[in-house]
Amino acid sequence: MKPCEIWIEKCDAARMIEDEFGTDKALRYLIGEKFLDYLEAAERLPDFRAEIPAFVAEIKTIFEPWQLAEFLKTARQSDPFDPSLYDDEDEDIDPEFVEDERQDELRRSADDLLLVEQARGWLLEEQDG
Repeated sequence: MKPCEIWIEKCDAARMIEDEFGTDKALRYLIGEKFLDYLEAAERLPDFRAEIPAFVAEIKTIFEPWQLAEFLKTARQSDPFDPSLYDDEDEDIDPEFVEDERQDELRRSADDLLLVEQARGWLLEEQDG
């Protein structure tokens, strides 16, 4: 599937989701999942990178700028790492494993934050400028 076919399909699906389930679910699907995944792929794939402006233009036909701005305030935010999920009483739990999990969560959160900031730059650039 060509990169342009991918984003066109995702935008069409978002319209159907919005009609059936509302704007919030459509935003979570298209921006919170598909657009952020597309930006991540575009870091490695020039064909995807070339399609970002067209994808952004289509997203802006679906959602109002204020809807995008509101959604991006909390996109991909997660709860802080909770070490209490790993029972201290359990002798099988290695403290190094817990620390590795904490560091993995920090990396995932940082990656998500960077992607959301990238999305904000693309989707809100005219609004902010």
